[in-house]
Amino acid sequence: MQHKIIGLIGGIGWASTLEYYRLLNEMLVARIGPSHSARIMLVSIDQADFVARAAQPGSQAIEQFLVAEGQRLRGMGADFFLLCANGAHRFAPAVVPRIGLPFISIVEETAKRVQQSAVRKVGLLGVKQTMAGSFYHQALEQCGIATVTPEAADQEILHEIIYTELVQNIFTDASRKIFLGIIEKLRLQGVQGVILGCTEIPLLIQQGDVDLPLFNTMAIHCEAAVAFAIED
Repeated sequence: MQHKIIGLIGGIGWASTLEYYRLLNEMLVARIGPSHSARIMLVSIDQADFVARAAQPGSQAIEQFLVAEGQRLRGMGADFFLLCANGAHRFAPAVVPRIGLPFISIVEETAKRVQQSAVRKVGLLGVKQTMAGSFYHQALEQCGIATVTPEAADQEILHEIIYTELVQNIFTDASRKIFLGIIEKLRLQGVQGVILGCTEIPLLIQQGDVDLPLFNTMAIHCEAAVAFAIED
């Protein structure tokens, strides 16, 4: 049975938060039986609020914002929580200790999953803050994994598609071809697998589209959350 209530800070992209809800329920039912459904507390934040605060000089505004939302979850009765966005995890080290709940990190869980595979050189896709930042690279390096990101121009293209299309639940064949072309460039650089490091990307790209192993960060995150929720 489910022993711990799952807390979600979502809405940064509502389309992927919707997918979190579906996956958590499906995975929980697969583990404990079809007569159940997941107990979830969701705080859905306005993407515009998040982006505006993240764009301010320094990180105090966005950190205070996320801490307040996490404390709201704690007050609602969540036993642990997830940030339903890869890029938001760059603020996790400063935010998580101030919330007072156990935290399941999408970055740490993904790094562990890559480490468990045969992949030792992995491509990383996501928003610019994820690809150009250090938080994923450091976690992967600690697991013995080398990280390769797209060239700067391709990072701009991916970032634009994510924010103008994917987070608005718009998925086109044209954008899928662009993503697949960039993945092919990474393959030619010797990557053995690719991290879909934005929770909207798995809504556009699936394993059947690519010969390389794909690491669906949202699915990995949900699996870890369900495992934690049903632990005694």
